[in-house]
Amino acid sequence: MSSSSLSPGGGRLSGSDGDSGATFAAGDNRREKRRLSNRESARRSRLRKQQHLDELVQEVARLKAENARVLARANDITGQFVRVDQENTVLRARAAELGDRLRSVNQVLRVVEEFSGVAMDIQEECPPDDPLLRPWQIPYPATAMPIAATATHMPQY
Repeated sequence: MSSSSLSPGGGRLSGSDGDSGATFAAGDNRREKRRLSNRESARRSRLRKQQHLDELVQEVARLKAENARVLARANDITGQFVRVDQENTVLRARAAELGDRLRSVNQVLRVVEEFSGVAMDIQEECPPDDPLLRPWQIPYPATAMPIAATATHMPQY
């Protein structure tokens, strides 16, 4: 090898034997800088990756907490729905029972009406000022319908 020599990395360096030491040092220096640059780049990449992983872990924790709150709220709303649904069922049953009672009372009042001649029908939808909605007050004065007159026309059971 007369005018050029092989570098330790396998590449050819130009110049004479006297320049080869300086060229080798410059190439080695460039490789060392590149190696340091790559290490620093890899370190920054690992840091970014770790930071991203930390952010994802925080987001998972936040989403789990939010899911727990949403689940608790959904359970609360479901419980409220069940209670309201049960209450509606009870109220519907009471409304049906009261409707049946009203029809039964109207039937009795029709019989009384036949014998007394006084209109006695209770409307199924009573106005709000209807005295029958205030059971603690007597809706009709005691003198409105003489007891003696109606007692003679009342059927005996």
